[in-house]
Amino acid sequence: MMRPLSKLVFLFLCPICVQGWVEEKTFSFEKDQLEALEKGEVIFLEPEGQNMLAAVVRIEAKPEFVWEIMLDHERVPNYVKELRESKLLETGENWKVVQHKLKMSPLLPRFEYVFKEQYGPDYTIEFNRISGAFRELSGQWKLVSEKDDDHALLLYTTYVDFGWYIPKSWVKKGINKRVPNLLNAFRDEVYREKEIREEEKENS
Repeated sequence: MMRPLSKLVFLFLCPICVQGWVEEKTFSFEKDQLEALEKGEVIFLEPEGQNMLAAVVRIEAKPEFVWEIMLDHERVPNYVKELRESKLLETGENWKVVQHKLKMSPLLPRFEYVFKEQYGPDYTIEFNRISGAFRELSGQWKLVSEKDDDHALLLYTTYVDFGWYIPKSWVKKGINKRVPNLLNAFRDEVYREKEIREEEKENS
């Protein structure tokens, strides 16, 4: 059973962040939300801003193992299903510059953009658009766990401004479908690698 993680404090990027600051936000989980997480469901948290979203999923693996998968650039196409091409352009001690080419829908053009990922010491990845498609694109992946836990909560937040008008119904439909797909696919990738390593350990 999951020990109560009723309050999570994490940083997320909001529209004001283009002015250079990040807001700290506290989310409180209700009992039904905690139960949904235990069942493996993706839940949405109350966002801020028209295009801001925040979602969380529980992963049954140690946070350091999940973090290893998060940092593996080669795995990204396995869980970002809309990704047609990913290219690593630059890399540093705690950052990467990456180019992505996405095809999100037959009704939309292909999106090609460059963004920078920065890695924090507390299992945090922040990403910000540098050039290409979208007027603004920023967000964060963050793992939250208690000491010695064999599981973690993965929080995903993002803010996107496409640069042109998109009906709210389209945005909501896209969020409700793609975000759970993304988080579930990432979790599946973690479990797949976890199973492979457990088999290798048994056979060694």
